Amino acid sequence: MNDVTLRQLEYFAAIAETGSATLAAQHCHVTQAAVSLALTQLERSLGATLVVRRRGRGISLTPEGQAVAARARLIIDQVEEIGSVVRGLHGELSGRLTLGVFSTLARDTIPALLDWFVTRHPAVELDFIEGSGPEIQEAMLAGRAQLCVIYEAQLMPDCHGEALTSSRRLVVLGAEHPLASEAELQLADLAPYPGIFVAEEPAFQRTLAEFAAAGVEPYVPWRSASVPAIHNVVGRNLAYSLLMQPVSSSPEGRPLVYRPLAGPNPRNAVMVARPHGVSASALVQEALEALREHWSSSAASQPHQ
Repeated sequence: MNDVTLRQLEYFAAIAETGSATLAAQHCHVTQAAVSLALTQLERSLGATLVVRRRGRGISLTPEGQAVAARARLIIDQVEEIGSVVRGLHGELSGRLTLGVFSTLARDTIPALLDWFVTRHPAVELDFIEGSGPEIQEAMLAGRAQLCVIYEAQLMPDCHGEALTSSRRLVVLGAEHPLASEAELQLADLAPYPGIFVAEEPAFQRTLAEFAAAGVEPYVPWRSASVPAIHNVVGRNLAYSLLMQPVSSSPEGRPLVYRPLAGPNPRNAVMVARPHGVSASALVQEALEALREHWSSSAASQPHQ
């Protein structure tokens, strides 16, 4: 195998992040020809096809390309950290850290991480990719993020996860809902009432399958990708929902109550995911520490009414 250069890895990581040789060239402040040449040389050195070029549709990574992209980003991050070694000896970090965050966990995750790094490591540049569980993990495997915050049920085979807090779904109700006075609820109790569920797959289909296993069919006239919108609908006593993270009131200020589900209710922990076989840089290790502390304290303070 011919030598692989840092420049080749830098340009390839930019291709993975942007999905385009043109945008990668702009990002790296070089010509598109330089980026294309570096990609060709890298593929020749590795003896593998890393990308599929589609006219008018940009560039997509092959499975080999995804594996190389994640490691290329790690190598570049580690090289960038060399410049902050002296600061690191004094407990300071610098560089760029990109995290994927499942959209419904962004409210809790992003402020906590910003607070942690702004307070302790102000020279670190933080960026976030928000989306569905598969979207953000695919971005991570393509080298566009270093780690992701997801739910356990969303973990993809090419990633390994660490549970941050053990959580299970709760029934969320408005304070005046007919079921609000019950201590716990079964799926059969919920079936006659209208529900509003998160429009996220495959979670929605799994929930329907659980109702079917209980021998009942739920009445679900509404779905939404917005958890705050669901909180508002529930707070108006128009529907119940099944959610993971409790909050005391809706954005409109109406009280919400939470009841445990009786019967089988498997754990679906909040989890941090990273690519298999990729070592954690100093920035990633710091982010892991921040996430562990945040979710351990958050679990202790969540409201259960």
